[in-house]
This record gives sequence, structure tokens and C-alpha cells, in this order.
Amino acid sequence: MHRTLAQAGKEFAQFRRDRLTVTLSVVMPLVMNLLFGLALSLDPDGLRLMVIDHDQTPASRRYVDAFVASGKFDLLWPESRTDPERVLSTGTAEAVLIVPPFFERELLAGRAPETQALIDGTDANTALVVRQQAQAVHYSFLLSSLPAAARTSPIEADVRFFYNPGLSDRRYFGTGALGMVLIFFPALLGAAASSREIELGTVIQPFASTLSSLEWTIGKAFPYILIGIGELVLCLCLGAFVFEYRLPPDPTAFFAASVFYIAVGVLFGMLVGYQTGTQAAAIQFVLIVVFLLSLLLSGFLTPIENIPAALRWASALIPARYYIWTVRDGLLRGGGWQAAWPQVASLAALALALFASNVVRMRRMQFRD
Repeated sequence: MHRTLAQAGKEFAQFRRDRLTVTLSVVMPLVMNLLFGLALSLDPDGLRLMVIDHDQTPASRRYVDAFVASGKFDLLWPESRTDPERVLSTGTAEAVLIVPPFFERELLAGRAPETQALIDGTDANTALVVRQQAQAVHYSFLLSSLPAAARTSPIEADVRFFYNPGLSDRRYFGTGALGMVLIFFPALLGAAASSREIELGTVIQPFASTLSSLEWTIGKAFPYILIGIGELVLCLCLGAFVFEYRLPPDPTAFFAASVFYIAVGVLFGMLVGYQTGTQAAAIQFVLIVVFLLSLLLSGFLTPIENIPAALRWASALIPARYYIWTVRDGLLRGGGWQAAWPQVASLAALALALFASNVVRMRRMQFRD
């Protein structure tokens, strides 16, 4: 134990001497967490809607005002003889709303008038949001304007959202951003530390000492795991104010998953560093493989079920998949071990496998030298 702690102390001393690395380890996780949580949103606002009103009556103007009152649309008024298809093809607006003649007459007669919405489908997510918002405004207007006997939808749904009642993208992406931060920076530190030893030639030191491969691996990884835990605490403090993080009643599952997840990042980074042998190559590998795969295959941006079946199997090898699920379950739903234990067990298994791989690799290096 004494020798392992001595090795850990040496690693921490090397880390502390590099002020740039220390600064990046403290500042960049906070910046990255803020960017992911605040910059990403699946609920677009300020949708440009061009209105072509062929009726020009008080009823049609109230109908258009309903779209303004929804807070989702910015209205554009056309010039004379505007071609709706040209409006969409030039990107002037995301949608064109056409109010037909006799809109008010149909409404006063107790009939539901039909309007037309032409939507730019280039961005599928935005098009879906525009359609849903337009339908909601349309049916809400008809329910408030038509007599009860003329309403085509006698059943009204009363929907209640649990855990994130405001449907805040900021809370959703802010919690998931922890998964991106705590895999990227620990892996980066582990990769830089191990590749630096090869570049400087100090990797020979463990071979000349009495440290076993097991003691050396623990002593090498332990300081960077502690640094990752420190980054977790900083992100939680920041998120409590910005993203409304709230720890679950039983936070042990969340913290256990966090420790295993950070260990996975550090141990994987160490393997990458010794395999590449240079800091530049190790950093590039972490950027391309760890960051990119975690971003695309973890469920951070889109649900796992939306990933094509040919690639979905690969997400089972992505640690961020299990951790992001655990974070959202704990910080948004207040869940604990009952739901999160399979995710925690998966992270523990990955951490153990990577730890064993590091021990075996170090043992082979010792034997070879």
C-alpha cells in the first residue's frame, strides 16, 4: 500500500507542475457542461411563419393572433402575389399558413373551417415541431370559437408531465452533459500522462523499482480518478444553479456509477497513451473515438432506439450510454438502485475489464524489458 501511495503521489506531483493542464482540468469541464446544457435544444423558438390571409376578416385575424400568442412563431406578411413554394425554397420562412376565403362565414355557420400549412421539411425535427404547434393552435382556436355542438373533438386530453413538467431542454441536456464531461477529460488526462512517460523516457522507472504491475496501475490511475471526482463536484455545484440539479433521496447509485465511469475513462486513456506512444496521437484518438462515439451512440442527443439497427449493437460498448441513463434517472427522476443497478453493474464490469487490461499490458512490458 505504501508503494502504491508513493506512485500516486508522484503522479499527482507531475500533474500539479503543469499549470495549463490543471487550469484546463478545472475550467474546461465547467465550460463544456454549460455549452452542452445551454446551446443544445430540440424545441426551436422564433419559427418564421408567413401568413397569406385570403379572408381578411376579424375572425381570420383572431386566428392569426392565436399563432402569435403561442410564443413559438414570428409572423411574416407576404408581398403581393407571393408564391408560397418560393418562400419555402429560399428559406424565407419555415412554414406558410394559408387562410382560405369564407373563413369567418364557415365559423359563424358553426362549421370548422380548414386552413392549409405548407412546411419546409428539410430539417425533420423542426418540421415536426412546426406541424405539432400549428395543429395545437388550430384545434385550440376551434374549441374556443365553435359552439359545443359543432366541435368535432368531444374528448379533450388532460396531460400531465412527470419529472420535467416544463419539458426543459436545458435540464435534459444539462444532466446528460455530465456523461460527456466525465468521460472525455479523465480519458484525456490518462492518455496524456501515460504517453508523456514514453515520450520522456520515464516509463523505465517502474521497471527498475519493486512495484508490481498491479501496484503501478493503481498508483497511476488513482490521482486522475480523484481529479475526475473533483470535476464531478464542480459540475454538480454549477448545475445546481444553472440546470437545477437535485440529488436523489438515495444518491449512492449515482455516485457509485460516477466513480466507475470516471475510472473507465482514466483506464481507457492509459491504454490509449501506451498504445500510441505520443501525446499528440493519444489526444487525437481520445477526441475522435471517445468523444465522437459517446456523442453519437450514447443516447445523449437521440434515444438509443432511434439509432439504426446496424449500429445499435455498438452502443452496448459505449460507457456513456449507461452513465447518461443513470444520471438522468437520478437527477431528473430521483431514482436509485432499483432501476439503476444494471447500469452501475455494466460500468463496474467495464472498469474491471480495463483495469485488468492495464495490469496485463504493464506486466508484458516489464517482462519484455
